[in-house]
Amino acid sequence: MMSQQAKKTRKALFGLAVVATLPLFAACGGAAGTGGGAAGEVDGSSIVLNTITGLEPQFQEYADAYMEEFPDRKVEVRSTTDDAAEYAQGLATARLSGELPDVFFNVDFLADTLATNNVTLDLTEGLKDGKLGDLDADSFLPQFVGQYRPIDDPDQITGLPVSADSVGLYYDKNAFEKAGVTEYPEADWTWDDMYRVAAEIQTKSGGTVTGLAAPLGDGTAQIVFGPVIEAFGGSVYDPETNKSSIGQPEALKAWELLLSAYGTASGQYTTTTDDPTLKFDSGNVAMAIASRGAAPGLKATMPDDNWDVQVLPTIDGNSTAGGGSYGLSIAQTSENQDAAWAFLSWFYDTDAGMKVAQEVGGVIPPTDDGIDNGIWKDGAPPPANIEIFGESARTAVLLTQMPGSSSTTLTEATKKATQEVLLNGKSIEEAFGEAEQTVNDAIEKQTK
Repeated sequence: MMSQQAKKTRKALFGLAVVATLPLFAACGGAAGTGGGAAGEVDGSSIVLNTITGLEPQFQEYADAYMEEFPDRKVEVRSTTDDAAEYAQGLATARLSGELPDVFFNVDFLADTLATNNVTLDLTEGLKDGKLGDLDADSFLPQFVGQYRPIDDPDQITGLPVSADSVGLYYDKNAFEKAGVTEYPEADWTWDDMYRVAAEIQTKSGGTVTGLAAPLGDGTAQIVFGPVIEAFGGSVYDPETNKSSIGQPEALKAWELLLSAYGTASGQYTTTTDDPTLKFDSGNVAMAIASRGAAPGLKATMPDDNWDVQVLPTIDGNSTAGGGSYGLSIAQTSENQDAAWAFLSWFYDTDAGMKVAQEVGGVIPPTDDGIDNGIWKDGAPPPANIEIFGESARTAVLLTQMPGSSSTTLTEATKKATQEVLLNGKSIEEAFGEAEQTVNDAIEKQTK
């Protein structure tokens, strides 16, 4: 569903192979030692902005636009790696050696780790003091800001979301027509409706058209299973109890629903997630759940433009739209914190940096004003129904923050449990009960 570069970036970010990366941030413009940073000067300032490799081109455009408006200020853009664990390890190492960049890319599932390692500055007081211009913490959609509140200290804010990214239900009208089905997704659909039409497509096409790209993928799609579990009244992780509940009765209803798609509404289970015939843009998949970020790539790979998007179906009246974000943070040890704040103040201004971000990066500003009045939805269709992503962003259930590396354990555990059920005939209750225990053991280790 994404462009090749976006696929590569997203895949790499979620590939959590821990590699020490001492040289990655060498000579970045942070303070020496492990002190608390300093304000510095804004006029005539020079800051380092660090990001992942996949986003370097658009971050360079942000920096260029800022320097054009403020010629006496310099922003040097650097990139390191697209691998999440390497990225986090590199920042932690740079923190110890006093070589952190001043402003840097953060992402929802790493935010707690970076905060725990004292990499990120708490932005709370700066927001209260007006360092972001007319914006404060309440200007942003609370669930997206919440991703940058440390689990152990939720009063802090250690990053600001750049985009309110959420998922929708993409559908290919050509694939529907190929199967002889004309009932397109509607805003009031439930998951039962989606499965019913998907199964009809597969039956009428004799299996030549997949009705719905498997919502669980290979069993690891938390952006799908998290909201479905919550819609049934369960949770992936509860910070109050410090436990995962993926094996509890409410969650088991979700797993039963999600696993039932394979072979009926979707194709048979496969671990070959890069099979081109299973991709939405192959022309042989009628529907797929994906983020708004998939839309630009689809314009290039589906030239007949006969596709659109709808809000994700509900369960018991509850939204099942998942979401996530990447953000920007200031280094705790930066000697140029006022200059860093000045850049963020420009960047998050709807008429300044956010305008560039919408044009260049397809960003949906994570504020009510940005969703209602931003230019992100002004492009030529498809999708004609792009405004649904604003609604989805407001109701999105975001990726769950979990202690340390326990989120990696969750990914491995749900994949294994999915395979145990679908390939080995184990009961859903037993497979996901074991998965829950595995995840909770990992959480306990992380929080000792």
